[in-house]
Amino acid sequence: MKLYYAPKTCSLAPIILAEWLSLPLEIQQVNHRDPSDEFLAINPLGAVPALDLDNGRHMTQVDAILQYFCALKPGSGLDGGEDLLDRFELHRWVAVLTGDFQPPFGMWFNPARFTTDHSDEGLKAVKDAVAKRIGKVASILDQQVGDTEHVALGRRTLLDGYAYAMVRWINLLDDGMKPYPNLSRMMNTLAADPGVKRALERESGKD
Repeated sequence: MKLYYAPKTCSLAPIILAEWLSLPLEIQQVNHRDPSDEFLAINPLGAVPALDLDNGRHMTQVDAILQYFCALKPGSGLDGGEDLLDRFELHRWVAVLTGDFQPPFGMWFNPARFTTDHSDEGLKAVKDAVAKRIGKVASILDQQVGDTEHVALGRRTLLDGYAYAMVRWINLLDDGMKPYPNLSRMMNTLAADPGVKRALERESGKD
C-alpha cells in the first residue's frame, strides 16, 4: 500500500495507525495546495491522505482509511472492539473530529476560500470567527479526555492517532494549548509513544 501525504496535515494519522498495527506502508509526499494532474487523478479534490492499494484501487478520506487499516488487523481493538456501545462511542468521536474539529481549521488555514473580501481585514475576520469555533470544540474535546490520556473508551484507539494529527494545529492559535490541560497531557503522552515518534520521522522525511 502507498499513502499519499503532506507534512503537518491529518495524513499523519494513518501513518501513526500503520505503526501501531505493524502494517507495511509506503508513503509519498505530494503538494496538496497545488496538486499535480497525476494526484488529481487519484483524488479529484486534491486532498490528503489518499491510499493506493496494491490492486490499483484508490481510497480517500482519512476516517475511512483509518477504519480500513483496523479491518486489516481484526482484534486490535483500535476500532472500538466488539462491544456495540463502544463502537458507537468511537464512531461518534470520529464524527466530531471529522465534522466539527477539522473543518474550522480548514477555514483558518485558507480563509480566502470562505469570503469574497480578500483584504487583510476581511481575511482576519474569517480567522477570528473560526478561532472561536475551534476553541469551543477544543474545550469539549478537552472535557472528553478528562483525566485519561485518550479520546474515548479510556484506552488507545484510532481516535488518539487521528486527534494527535490535528490537535497539534492548536499551537498555531494565539493561546496555543494553554486553555486545554487535558489535551496537552494527552498530546505529551502520545508524543513519547514509539509509534508516533516513528510516524513523525517518516512524515518529516527523516525515515
